[in-house]
Amino acid sequence: MCQVEVDDIRGKDFLLKRTYECEEKDMNNETTKQQVDERLEAVYNDKKFFGHPRGLGALAAGNFFNSFAWGGVYAILIYYLYSPYTKGLGFTQGEAASMIAAMGACNSLFVIVGSWLSDRVLGPRKALVVGNVVKAISFGLLAVPAFSLTQGRVFAVISLILMSLPIMGASNSSMTGLMYRSDDDGRRDAAFTIHNVANTITGMISPILVGFIGMSDYHLGFFLSALAALAYGLVILFTGKRFFGPIGEKPANPVSKEELKKALGLFFAVVLIVVAIILVTVKMGVMNFDGVLNIITTFSFVIPIIFLFKMYTNKNITKEEHSKMLPFVKIWCIQCVVAVTGVLLNTAMAVFIEAKVNRNFMGIEFAPATFTSIYNLIGLIVATAFVYIWGSTKFGKLKVKKKFSIGIFINAAAFAVLAVPVLTGGKTSLFSPLWVIAYYLILSFGDNFINPIGISMTAKLAPKSYETQMQSAWSQTTSIANGISIIIFKFLTTADQQMMIFPAMAVVLVITACILIMMSKKIDEVI
Repeated sequence: MCQVEVDDIRGKDFLLKRTYECEEKDMNNETTKQQVDERLEAVYNDKKFFGHPRGLGALAAGNFFNSFAWGGVYAILIYYLYSPYTKGLGFTQGEAASMIAAMGACNSLFVIVGSWLSDRVLGPRKALVVGNVVKAISFGLLAVPAFSLTQGRVFAVISLILMSLPIMGASNSSMTGLMYRSDDDGRRDAAFTIHNVANTITGMISPILVGFIGMSDYHLGFFLSALAALAYGLVILFTGKRFFGPIGEKPANPVSKEELKKALGLFFAVVLIVVAIILVTVKMGVMNFDGVLNIITTFSFVIPIIFLFKMYTNKNITKEEHSKMLPFVKIWCIQCVVAVTGVLLNTAMAVFIEAKVNRNFMGIEFAPATFTSIYNLIGLIVATAFVYIWGSTKFGKLKVKKKFSIGIFINAAAFAVLAVPVLTGGKTSLFSPLWVIAYYLILSFGDNFINPIGISMTAKLAPKSYETQMQSAWSQTTSIANGISIIIFKFLTTADQQMMIFPAMAVVLVITACILIMMSKKIDEVI
């Protein structure tokens, strides 16, 4: 048995040592360490994709198809769920929003499982293929016409469950980092920029294309998304050996057969128990739709808190590292509230645009998802501006707490803009789309004070042995945000009711920003 060590850079200045196992050469011509090294060098030296390895082209194409698939689904999913049968599935607007929030919560919770599968069972390449096949199946189920209301709803629930399984984990970004030497920072940074460009371009195209087609025929829209997901898997499958060499071929830390059996046994046992409890309680009339949502909501709060608590109380963390954990926990709690704004973009805003915004321009009625493309375009322009702002102006030297506070106040202003027509326009009038565009513009500025700063802060405060887990803990604020949204949508079930979220969020965010400002000065000292 031999081992080959490979440098994996996830993001800027983030070094993770990976170990790839290889078999000693024997009569069956198995791969030797030297052969693995040669294959790695071939990838490192490959510049056939605009000065980058060809594998980057495959992964960028994968990101393009992935963004297309998800962008298309999110463009029409909520409308399909609450449109009357036979065009849709006849859920209420509140139920539809809650279902999407529940799917988002489960996705955030299961991301740890997906990363485990990628790192220890499948390997990144197989994880990308398997994950996209599962995703294609989930979207494909929605593409099947609802021959009855029951069949349509059952297919939709199964689809949402499959969407909640992030089997791929961070495999794409991991493999991107692995294709470059540890000191090749320039090309690596450029590689991740190429990914962002691919995502942004698709983020502008997919909602318009799929949104336009899907609003006429939901099933055709879902079919296009399923094809895009399948295309992602096929790209990786057919380019794997030629473009990636040994990278992503095997798990970084393979699980033993005994461990795998135990893990699979425990997983299926838990699944069977949960499914059995749900089926029995539903049959007995004890459990209903709200009951299932209550279970998901509970887990969306409990699991992230337990996860964070275990890290906070871990005895392996040094005294100095532990002193940095408390500021992280404080801002983590703040982020749980702020993250709700992101959830609302896919739920309440989607309902608001479809039901309450005038989408007619020069006699043409634009699909609601068109506004998502506008938001992505604004986000691209604003993010580009902030690359300069953070690097070349005095704003880049502001403390994390100040940046975060400013960002929250700006986000509050965005919701305050929407509150104006909501509080003054009445329930029967259609609002100008300019209110939505103004909201997106202001929100984009606020997000650039919050999102990248939060990730950077987490990397700075993380104990040496918990860098990845700290990032996971930060991302799980989205799970809690989805749980909060599920609770909200239980009480606000229609578009008219959900409009009141906007002025309420403006007030909540102002209070949250004030709380952050009043927090201990030690936060500024540590961060």
